[in-house]
Amino acid sequence: MEKQKRKKHGAHNESKSLWNYTLSPGWSQEEVKILKLALQKFGIGKWRSIIQSECLPDKSIGQIYIQTQRMLGQQSLGDFMGLQIDLEKVWIDNNQKKGVMRKNGCVINTGDNPNKEERKQRIEENRQKYSISQEEINKIKLPRFKNDCVAKYFTIQEIENDQFTTIEKLQHFFNLEIEIDKKLKKIQLVKFNQNVNINGNHNQNNHYEEQK
Repeated sequence: MEKQKRKKHGAHNESKSLWNYTLSPGWSQEEVKILKLALQKFGIGKWRSIIQSECLPDKSIGQIYIQTQRMLGQQSLGDFMGLQIDLEKVWIDNNQKKGVMRKNGCVINTGDNPNKEERKQRIEENRQKYSISQEEINKIKLPRFKNDCVAKYFTIQEIENDQFTTIEKLQHFFNLEIEIDKKLKKIQLVKFNQNVNINGNHNQNNHYEEQK
C-alpha cells in the first residue's frame, strides 16, 4: 500500500511539473516532450541539429528558442549553451527564486551581461549541477518527420526581441545573413536560367525565320 502511495505521489509531481511549463502559442504538451528530449540529446543552443533531426517539422528555430526559455524558466540561455541537462531541475530552481523580474513566467536578467570568462565559468557550474549522464543521452530516441517548408533561422523581428544577449543577436544576424545570401544566389540562378531560355527561344525563332 505504501509503495502504491509513493508511486501515485511521484506521478502527480511529474504531471504537475509538466503542466507548469508555460506553453508558447502553437505548442502542444506532446511537442514539448519531444523538444525536451531533443535538447537533452543535442544540447541547449544546438538549434540546427534539432531542425535537421526532423523531430519537430512544424517548428522554426525561433519557436524552439522561445519554448526552450519557457521550459528552463529564464530568458537568457547563454549560461547553458551546449549543455545536455535536466531541464526540469533548472525550471524548478528558477521557479523558486525570489525578488526577480519575470516575463511570461521566465526570469529576466537585469544585471550586466557576463564577459567571456564569466560566461565560461557559469556554463561549467551549470554543467556540474544539471548535466544528465551519457547513458541517459544514449537512450534518447526521437521521432522523425519531414517538412521542408519550415524556416531554419530567426527573422529580424525575432532577433531584435529583448530575449537575446548582444552576443546571441550578433550570431543570429550572422546566421540570417548566410540564409539571405543563399536565397539571393538561388534567385540569381533562376533569373540566369530564365535568360538562357529566353535567348535560346529567340535564337530558335530567328533560325526558323531564316529557313522560311
